[in-house]
Amino acid sequence: MIDTIKTVNQAIERASVNDGIDLINKVDSFYNSAWDKLIIVGSVAFGVIGILVPFVIQWYQKKNLKINEELLKKYLEGQILILKSEVLSEVSKAIDNKIESFDKKIVKMNASINAKAFHLQARSLFNSKLYPKALADFIVSAEEFLICEDFKNLQSVLQVIQDSCLPKLSMEEINDLSISDNIDINNFLNDLETKDDKGIFTKIIRDIRLKLSKLPKTTKDKIVDNLM
Repeated sequence: MIDTIKTVNQAIERASVNDGIDLINKVDSFYNSAWDKLIIVGSVAFGVIGILVPFVIQWYQKKNLKINEELLKKYLEGQILILKSEVLSEVSKAIDNKIESFDKKIVKMNASINAKAFHLQARSLFNSKLYPKALADFIVSAEEFLICEDFKNLQSVLQVIQDSCLPKLSMEEINDLSISDNIDINNFLNDLETKDDKGIFTKIIRDIRLKLSKLPKTTKDKIVDNLM
């Protein structure tokens, strides 16, 4: 009986030892298999990532570059439009300035021609003793000399008006010119005084006004004065 029990115990011990070894072998086999699979999966994953990542980076760079190119293109187009606008504006201003300068020269040239023509005509009328008409043309000549800024000839005409023309006239005849020829000597003197910023003509303007204040009032008074 004792031998039988001993035999059973030994059998059980051998079975337990064999089962434990078998279990250990299975566990070891499981971990080895899992590790191999992990290595394979990791290798495949790293391989895929190693292939995909450069493509993704390249795709992103190309996309980003295209966007930057579009932005740069729009920026450059905007800058070009601004530059074109500025250039056109500067060219337009330069042309306008040239035209304005040219127009001023034309105006002055025409004024100079008119001034000399009226001056000659006034002298002719004065020599023909048509004093009111001569004064009208002398005043027009003076106005044109003022426009073309020929101050030397303007001074000469004013001197002739003061010394030669006015002594031959009455205020009645001078005032009549505003109706017959639309000429007003006082308006001209006021205009000259306004534009004479350097005071070149201050003295002669005063002298002419003083001369006007002492003229005979009417033609009849002038005749009486001449007779006296």
